[in-house]
Amino acid sequence: MPSRLPESSADVSSTEPNRPSASSFHLWAPPVFFVLFLFAPLPSVPYEVRGALGLMVWMAWWWITEAVHLAVTGLLPLVVTAIFAIAPMNRVLPSYAAETIILLLGANILASVWTKWGLDRRIALVSLLAVGTGTSGQILAWFLISAGLSAILPNTIVAVTMIPIVVTMLRFIGIEDLSKSRLGTALVLAVAWGTSAGGAASPLGGAPNLLTVSFIQDTVTNQEFLFMTWVTRLLPITLVIVLVMFLFMRFAMRPEIKTIPGSRDHFRGELRGLGPMGSAERWGLALFLGAVFLAFGRALFVKAIPGLTPAYGFLAMAMLTFLVRPAGKPLMTWPYAQKNMMWGLFYLFAGGIALGRILDTSGAGQFIADALVPYAGAGGFGAVVVFITLTMVLTQISSNTAAAAIMVPITISTFQSLGMNPIPYVYLVAVTTNCGFILPSSSGGPAVAAGYGINLKTMAVKGLQASLLVLTVIILLGYLMVRFWPAFSIA
Repeated sequence: MPSRLPESSADVSSTEPNRPSASSFHLWAPPVFFVLFLFAPLPSVPYEVRGALGLMVWMAWWWITEAVHLAVTGLLPLVVTAIFAIAPMNRVLPSYAAETIILLLGANILASVWTKWGLDRRIALVSLLAVGTGTSGQILAWFLISAGLSAILPNTIVAVTMIPIVVTMLRFIGIEDLSKSRLGTALVLAVAWGTSAGGAASPLGGAPNLLTVSFIQDTVTNQEFLFMTWVTRLLPITLVIVLVMFLFMRFAMRPEIKTIPGSRDHFRGELRGLGPMGSAERWGLALFLGAVFLAFGRALFVKAIPGLTPAYGFLAMAMLTFLVRPAGKPLMTWPYAQKNMMWGLFYLFAGGIALGRILDTSGAGQFIADALVPYAGAGGFGAVVVFITLTMVLTQISSNTAAAAIMVPITISTFQSLGMNPIPYVYLVAVTTNCGFILPSSSGGPAVAAGYGINLKTMAVKGLQASLLVLTVIILLGYLMVRFWPAFSIA
């Protein structure tokens, strides 16, 4: 086991993975499929819809097979939109400067401070001592911590806060290439999937929840929707999802080792060897915690500074790292930050956002939904199955925010046209939009995990299993709640 971290923890996504080249089939089949589908004689399917669906298949195919670098796939929406005009470019281009990208940038700089001054090694040792060296315990602990945090903080923020700590610990014990380590992939996925599983517990869990609240207020109740109402209705089903995913992680994710190399005494000795925390480390930790506080405590100052969203809070703290000079030396320099920047993650994440916007603006999401709406019938079990299944599919292939933007209005309009109360079905759709497990584009947690170089085939295969399991739980439990819990129909 190495006694220290590498001097640089440069972006694992900035270089091509050290794996055999993807076959020519996986490289060329997706774009060929896109072109054939785009120009197929299907008059009932609009040109823009064919283009958006074809692009979705193309990106998912390349992401899963890694035929090209993940960041390259993330740039596809720009090129495809420019050439084939399947969506307005002024809707796609802003995806690459979205607030989420700013959030990732700020978090990346703050995490680089840890590497520069050795705070990451100290945090890794503390994590190993706190959670223990059993790999199963590590996986379950990180999952539960992330699920709990995601109940009150958007999943992307939780992911960019927690995954660097996990990766730091893995590098400390000698795991550099996460794609080749079942333990590395499992630990990072524990955080990523934890953020998805716990996200529906409160409206603060992410953009899909807040979007749902807005739709309920504007198109159903025409009055303020209380956050406590959300918690009392959706916390029970969220806890069940967390429990089911906890059991899934326990039995489905089997790392190659049962115990992390090194005893507790060894790690205590390593920690003592670091000596007391220096001023640079204290500054690095303080600024990072300051950014987290600005994200968690936004309600305290939102009226005074409405524009200081979590993204700009992280960026503000990141900029301070270039101004602070403990012991007369800059806490951070641009050359060091630039070398450690995860540029590939930014483009990967932006590509997922862009794909979601293309599916939305092209009408592809609406097209899929409209095809299944007639199966809703007069409500009941069939309606639960149709709407939850469709939402789960859209959440996996686009983004959870895009899925909410597409499905919540459809759900409301469909049941209102049938003369039925849409609220219980809206609640179930909202829960489902938080369950992105398969692709980097599905949610913030999987996107950040992919950017750190985990095995995407493992995420896709295990994520599909998890999605089917959670889908079954939401359908069965959701139907019981709709059928037998009168309060579940009240907003």
